[in-house]
Amino acid sequence: MISFFRRKRLAKPDAEREKILGEFEKIIGYKFKNLNILNAALTHPSYLHENQITDEYHYERMEFLGDSVLGLIVCKHLYCQFPEYAEGELSDIKSHVVSEKHLANISKRMELGKYIRFGAGEARTGGRKKSSILANAFESVLGAIFLDGGYQKADAYLLKFSRDDIVIHPPDRESSNYKGRLQKYCQTYLHSDPNYRVVGEVGPSHSRKFEMEVWSANVKLGSGKGKSKKEAEQSAASQSIRYFESEEFRTSHPEAFENGSKKRSRRNKWGANKPQSN
Repeated sequence: MISFFRRKRLAKPDAEREKILGEFEKIIGYKFKNLNILNAALTHPSYLHENQITDEYHYERMEFLGDSVLGLIVCKHLYCQFPEYAEGELSDIKSHVVSEKHLANISKRMELGKYIRFGAGEARTGGRKKSSILANAFESVLGAIFLDGGYQKADAYLLKFSRDDIVIHPPDRESSNYKGRLQKYCQTYLHSDPNYRVVGEVGPSHSRKFEMEVWSANVKLGSGKGKSKKEAEQSAASQSIRYFESEEFRTSHPEAFENGSKKRSRRNKWGANKPQSN
């Protein structure tokens, strides 16, 4: 542990901060042996920058660790629970569970934002409610628990707040495969395959975020972001499906639905999917 945190230090919380962290420990169901680790995991960089503190850790290193721990735990549970699923199907479910949106929603339910130390400026601009910060902090806490208590404690923390998504009620195979559903829409109504384009990359190398756009038949269908290109593609496909199903698309592209109807009519004419007579 000492070698892991060389050059900087894990700051000891004062009495007031210790009380706040104690409340958070009750929420997550884990008591830290070294509370300094949790203190760092719930410290946003803006707090250290604004207070000109240069020798303490904020949550980014813990987030780096937690991101990998999260992937390991989720993969282990999905691999064991769904032996009949192919790699692609497991990846689709994993993408949902580790997505920024999902982690941020969990963090909001547990009110994680109220326990993070922010600089006054970041706090004023709504840092406690930003999805990216909340998702990062959830991973940071997961990394802190892994560091302080090991794999089993980290596993228990994740399942406490995400059991329904991993073990009990994961997304069904059809609805979670947004890319597959979008391809069917594009082929049916636009007679073209979707084309995914990376339009942006932000963040440090250990926490890269990708932005993806989806185009088909020269029509931009949607965009999405993710921690991997695959996650960004799923996010963009999900948004594109909502656009396909919207009144806006039906109104602005009536020819797409006319073509889709004609295509289905031709199939009926030659006997495929022909409706039965009453």
